[in-house]
Amino acid sequence: MPWIVIVVLIALGILFLLLELLVIPGTTFVGIIGLIALALGVYQTFIIYGTGWGIFALLLTILVGISLLILSLRSKTWKKAMLATSINSKIDQVKEKYKIGDEGISVSRLTPMGKARFGDEFIEVSTFGDFVDPGKKIRIVEIKNNKVLVETI
Repeated sequence: MPWIVIVVLIALGILFLLLELLVIPGTTFVGIIGLIALALGVYQTFIIYGTGWGIFALLLTILVGISLLILSLRSKTWKKAMLATSINSKIDQVKEKYKIGDEGISVSRLTPMGKARFGDEFIEVSTFGDFVDPGKKIRIVEIKNNKVLVETI
């Protein structure tokens, strides 16, 4: 029965170390638990079964841990799990399309940012801190770095 506990401790230790390295890096908490479980499993092997089996368990644990790490880094599993999309869009050049004084209608509630319609196009606009309900007439007051500032009419 004690050998089952030892195997479970070592397996959990290796699993937690792999999770720390590959899935949730930077937390160190999971890694510390993994190291403690590994050390406890190998230590129990030394105590219960003696030096010969203890050295065997230590070497086998190191070999299995390194093998699983290499296998998990080489496999295509991580390519399936990771995000591979990239953003190819560009910011609209607002200054070219809209001018100060253009009038539109707020589509969503501007708190202080929201959507508005100018002609047939919907753009994101911002107020100077005022809240504007949907359906209200608005006017462009300022355009700063592609940010459209509006006020109610």
